[in-house]
Amino acid sequence: MGTVAAPSESLMGLAFFALDHAIDSVVASGGPLVPFAVIESGGSRSLSRFAGELEAGQAEAREAVKAAEETDRAAVAWDGYLTHEGQRTDAVFVEASEAANPESVVLAQRYLSTGRLQKKIETVGNPALVKRGAPLY
Repeated sequence: MGTVAAPSESLMGLAFFALDHAIDSVVASGGPLVPFAVIESGGSRSLSRFAGELEAGQAEAREAVKAAEETDRAAVAWDGYLTHEGQRTDAVFVEASEAANPESVVLAQRYLSTGRLQKKIETVGNPALVKRGAPLY
């Protein structure tokens, strides 16, 4: 059985771009995140949001990635929950894939909502690689 290639710098760059954008979006809106897809092709990057029910938005973002032509790299971001050391917290997730790698990477960044009248979002810990999976496209 062959060895799976490590994620490239370009793929991790896209994944962290999407993760940063996701956290910035949650901070700006007070959460939750509207799912989005980022597609890189031929040196350009496009971002599309998929409003509505969160699971449906995430599914639409994944379909948009599959339907894109000539994709070099792509990422899908969504809001969810991550259990770390027995504690369930809000988190944004990003799954990113590239044409040259048969596995995707899934990163997560935990966050907390604080404040009573004005929601304030604070990140918890560092971003984490939570799994590797099947490619997005």
